[in-house]
Amino acid sequence: MRLADRIGAALSPATQRRVLIALGAAGALIVLSILAMGAFPVSLLRQTAEGKLSETFGAPVAIGSLSRTSLFSFTPEISINDLQIRQPDWAGEGRMLVIDEATAQVSIFSLLTGDAAPKSLHVTGLELNLVRAEDGTSNWQERDAASDGADSKSWQLDSLVIEDGRFSLRDAKRKLNISGQVTASSDQGLAADATGEFDGQPAQLTFRGGRLGNNAAPSQWPFAAQMRSTDFELDIKGTMAGVLNAREADAKIVARAPDLKKLDYLIEAGLFGTQDISVTGAVRRRGRDWFIDSLEGTIGRSRLKANGSVLKREGRTKIDADIHSTALDFDDLADDAGLAEARALEARIGERVIPNTKIDLSNMGPTDGEIRFVVDRLLIDGGSQFRTLRGRLSLDHRVARIDELEVGLETGRMSGWIEVDSRNGTPRLTTDLRVEGTSLQALIGQPQTISGNLRGVIRIDGRGTTVRQAFASSSGKIAFVASSGSVRRTAAFILGQDLGGAIGQQLRDGDAMVPLQCAILQFDVAKGIMRPSPLMIATQVSRGQGSGSIRLDGERIDLRVKGVSNDGAALELADPIRVGGTLSNPAISIDGSAPATDEGGGGVLKAIGRSIGSALGLRDDEDDDQPTPTVRAVNCRSMSAAALR
Repeated sequence: MRLADRIGAALSPATQRRVLIALGAAGALIVLSILAMGAFPVSLLRQTAEGKLSETFGAPVAIGSLSRTSLFSFTPEISINDLQIRQPDWAGEGRMLVIDEATAQVSIFSLLTGDAAPKSLHVTGLELNLVRAEDGTSNWQERDAASDGADSKSWQLDSLVIEDGRFSLRDAKRKLNISGQVTASSDQGLAADATGEFDGQPAQLTFRGGRLGNNAAPSQWPFAAQMRSTDFELDIKGTMAGVLNAREADAKIVARAPDLKKLDYLIEAGLFGTQDISVTGAVRRRGRDWFIDSLEGTIGRSRLKANGSVLKREGRTKIDADIHSTALDFDDLADDAGLAEARALEARIGERVIPNTKIDLSNMGPTDGEIRFVVDRLLIDGGSQFRTLRGRLSLDHRVARIDELEVGLETGRMSGWIEVDSRNGTPRLTTDLRVEGTSLQALIGQPQTISGNLRGVIRIDGRGTTVRQAFASSSGKIAFVASSGSVRRTAAFILGQDLGGAIGQQLRDGDAMVPLQCAILQFDVAKGIMRPSPLMIATQVSRGQGSGSIRLDGERIDLRVKGVSNDGAALELADPIRVGGTLSNPAISIDGSAPATDEGGGGVLKAIGRSIGSALGLRDDEDDDQPTPTVRAVNCRSMSAAALR
């Protein structure tokens, strides 16, 4: 016997009838509830809708009437008349949205749950006034939108009709102020045309969307947009996964502008001022994430290609990109105002070797990620030893680090890592770089005077908002070692304080060279001051040792080199060699006077006179309070190894 039969047998006939009546009533109630939902009087929701919209937009909302056009349907057409939403207080007077009449097909279940997403929309008499402040606050953004920038759900419209539509946009952050008309129909699609100003210049905006309703493609909705201004052009063409579903879009872009910053007013990617740009690209949007499938173009005379992704995760922006530049001029990464400021600074303080590149990332925001970059050729006016560049830039909570850094020189390379930490106060710059495979003649540019293989290390730790400021306050070590080269024989005699040998050599053969055993140019750095530790040069005929300092704040040189001749000097140079000037424009003096960049022959004649006077005992140097070091024997192998550790 079945269980139901056993239960039925156990119940009395009266009980059985009551159970059946209860079940029938429950079934009827369910059916009636479903029917009631299908015929639900939506007019009862008018005040609820006004309150919900007021809460969403932070402004008063009024609805003249709310009704349904059919007696029974689970996806009825809802009619709204005389809808008005005022501007929030911060946006000023006026109305954000006015709709004379609108009908929308909505699921009754979604309407009752407060998540009404229309399948079709027909609007007559539309006035839309969008406003955004400079801080990014907008009147179209929901007040309770997620702080990480998550988008609200997009409508999946099957049909859109707009008749007699007007709109305006005052966007202080984008520097855009335009107004115009918007229309939509099944046959013509969506069209918007507006004029106004962009960044203070006359501008025109057009938008065209594909057909709507039954004539539309089942999933891909085509669109095209153009922005034209005096010196700016932007074209976007692509498809969305449904009408106005910008969360799922594929597009190709073409942009021409006086700099990247002007383009950034529209795309808001945190770009900076540059020279003029011309770029094309293919991008995709999936929800909150952007994918740059390709980006190619020019900035000034620089050329680049890039691809990557920009993801939104846990309130942060995650970047992963590859950038390849066939030619790069760093000056192209600054706008005209920035270049003019740099030239004015150079005119005021003189030329500098250490760049004034900004490194402050404190305003970078919640951006992390990794960017791999390759530069095939560096373009530097006036020529430079630097030829190529590659590395891997990682960003993590305002800490930027370049690993696998490799700078190709005319001969050899510089490699290592650089880190900028902007988490606490003034940014901290730390480097660990090595120079290998290059030469003295390539670095100095005077192969007829000195040559040799060159290696080096640069390890500094300093704070500043620019590279120059960080070096000016830094501590650490900067060392270069040269070996297996040659020096002009006259210069080698002067290094050994042998004035007689230098004069004789110049009279015999001024171009003759002598082997360079080694040059140890090691400096300990403390509070931006470089001090020799040691500065030692050894040739086949002489050796010398330096003292003094180089101040990185201003790049001022104040060094003295005292030397000895290996074979003794018949006429010893009375004064040590003095090196002054700046790193970009050094000067040498051999006559005891302050170094000058252009002395003519006077300095040599004065040195001869002073040296002869010293040899004859006619000079008194007791007032010279700058002691010169005792020149030591040079162990090139061990000293070179110690300097490069």
